[in-house]
Amino acid sequence: MNDAQKTLARISFQNKIYSKYGLEFEHFFTQIMNYAYKDFKQIKPQGQIGDRKNDGYIPTQGVYYQVYAPENPSSGDTPTKAVKKAKQDFDGLMKYWKAICEPKEYYFVFNDKFSGVFPEIEKILSEIQQKHKLGKCKVFLAKDIEDICFSKLSDDQIQTIIGFIPFDDSIDILDYSIVSQVIGYIMKNIKPINLQNWEPPEFDGKIKYNNLSNEIKSILDSAYYHCGTLEEYFENNSDFARQEVRDRIKSTYSDVVKDFINRNIKNKSDHVFMEIAGKLMPSNSSNNKQQKHIQDAVFVLMAFYFSSCDIFENSPEKKL
Repeated sequence: MNDAQKTLARISFQNKIYSKYGLEFEHFFTQIMNYAYKDFKQIKPQGQIGDRKNDGYIPTQGVYYQVYAPENPSSGDTPTKAVKKAKQDFDGLMKYWKAICEPKEYYFVFNDKFSGVFPEIEKILSEIQQKHKLGKCKVFLAKDIEDICFSKLSDDQIQTIIGFIPFDDSIDILDYSIVSQVIGYIMKNIKPINLQNWEPPEFDGKIKYNNLSNEIKSILDSAYYHCGTLEEYFENNSDFARQEVRDRIKSTYSDVVKDFINRNIKNKSDHVFMEIAGKLMPSNSSNNKQQKHIQDAVFVLMAFYFSSCDIFENSPEKKL
């Protein structure tokens, strides 16, 4: 799949996550796991005794999965219900399955719909791990399922899971870039600067080394204070999403630098910076007011990857 197709596939995957709960989500999860791990076994409920608190496992490794997919994972009583289910399900699993295959790892699969995990769930799983001396005992979120789907499944398998994705140039007329998704998230969720925890970015050396102007420095300094919004996005999304964004930013920087190598212009680095910003702007932005907000979100992205040294050269003293 090319970049646009990957992003379309990811959008379709997330729509599946958002729309499924209960048994429907469990079947969605186990279908992915069956493709990803040849030794994975889905447990079919048997009459009144059910599945003995085991929705699926990898017997060769002693790895167990138990699914919890409430219709609304953000409701007020969800943490209490989730904690109760995690404890009761593991107790039930141990009573029956320990004699068949001793648990070494236990994953509580929680469809958080990319909203994150409650601390109470983390706490009870930590207690279970310590009590039963498990190698791992963790919550398994929507972002983790997405990572498995896009890192372990073939294109054909992904299409079987999420439905048909067009494999031609017709989708290029719209901007389906994952960068556009991230920009949209930043625009909707950007927060005021927390002046109490204000810490200036250490950009001076890198700014000087790359011959960037004070005007660009001001843009980066201002945008940097909103990078927490981007970190929030990455925390609640898959490693696949983080890597795709990073790859797009780095390739854009590399392409722009190559294009500017033989140009004899003043303030070349400033032009490179603004050219990157222009290339990251979604193609469907309309009015000037909207474009200003989009540009501000693009600058947040650039400040984040400027700080991590994925764009522009790091100063020699930072490399030591």
